[in-house]
Amino acid sequence: MYQTLESLPIKSSEILEIGVVTAPDDIIGPAAQKLLVHKSTEWQFHLAAALSGEIELLETRFYLGMLDGVPVGNVMTVESNGIGILGHVFTHPDHRRKGICQAIMSRLMEDFRARDGSVLLLGTGFESPAYWIYHSFGFRSLKGGFMRYDTPPGLNEDNWFKPGPVSPAPLAWRHWPLLALLGAQSSGEILRSAAWKLFGIGNLETPVVRTLVDQKQEKGASGVVLETGSGTVVGCATLHPTSGGPNGWPGVWLFDHFTHANFQDKSGELLEAINWPAGKIISYVGTGAPEKATVLEAHGFEREGMVRGFLRLSDASHDVWLYGKIVS
Repeated sequence: MYQTLESLPIKSSEILEIGVVTAPDDIIGPAAQKLLVHKSTEWQFHLAAALSGEIELLETRFYLGMLDGVPVGNVMTVESNGIGILGHVFTHPDHRRKGICQAIMSRLMEDFRARDGSVLLLGTGFESPAYWIYHSFGFRSLKGGFMRYDTPPGLNEDNWFKPGPVSPAPLAWRHWPLLALLGAQSSGEILRSAAWKLFGIGNLETPVVRTLVDQKQEKGASGVVLETGSGTVVGCATLHPTSGGPNGWPGVWLFDHFTHANFQDKSGELLEAINWPAGKIISYVGTGAPEKATVLEAHGFEREGMVRGFLRLSDASHDVWLYGKIVS
C-alpha cells in the first residue's frame, strides 16, 4: 500500500513527493526494490519477501522521495511492537545534494511519532556526516556509530524488561527489531554471542537478518527466543554450522545464548527448546559469566578448556571457557 505524505519543493526547485510504501505492495514496491538493487543478497531476500507478503508480523515501510512518479530516495524501517530499525538510506546518484534524504527523514520521524513508535535503532559510521544528520534528528550514540532514538516520553525499560513468565518461540522475522533492542541493553555479560560478534552492547541489525535468511534457506542456522506475555524479547539462543568456508569444521556447531540481566534464571528454557543436531556442539563463555556456564553444564555440556585473553576488546582482554557436548 502506498500513501502520499507530503509534497514540497527541494533545492533544485523540483517538487518532491514524499510517500510511504507499507509492505506488502506490488505497485510502487518493486520500484523501491529496484532503487536498492545494490544491496547484498540477504537484504534482497528480505525486500522481496516483505513486498510479496511472505513475512508476517513485521512491519516493513519504505519512505520514498518521488520525482515525476519515480522513487529517487529511500529510508526503510522495520518495526515490531513499536520498536524499529532504520536503514537502507539511499539517494540515487543523479539526485544527490538536493536535500532529498533530509526531507524524507524529517517526514519519517513525524510519522513514527504519530504512530506511537517508541524506539528506532540504526548503525552508521561514528561521527561521519551521516552520523551528525541522524544526531540532528535526535539519535544518540550507544556505542560508536550504533545509535538510538526515543520518542517522548520514550520506552520505559523497567516495565519492558520487568521480570515475569516467558515462553520460547522459534526465531522469526517479527523478532528482528526486538532482538536489536535486546542487543542495545548495557546490562549483561561481555561475550553474549560469538556467532553474531555481540560483545556487550552491539548492533544486531545485520547478524539477525543473516541468520533469518540462512534459517529460511535451510543452511543449518536456527534460533529460539524467549518472549514475555507482552511480546518483549528477553533472551535468544542460536545454532550455526561451522562447516562454511575453507576453514570450516563439518559436523561441528556453534551454540550461543544470552538473556537480559533480569531473565538469567530463565536461560535454561532456551536450551530446552533447542532441536539439537547430531554432531559436536561448542559454546564459548566468558569467565565472568559463571551463571551461563552453570546452565550449559546442566544441559550436558562439559568445560573442555580455557583460553586466556581469547576475547580482546579495545579496553581489555578477557579469558574464555570452551564448552562442548556431542549429540548422537
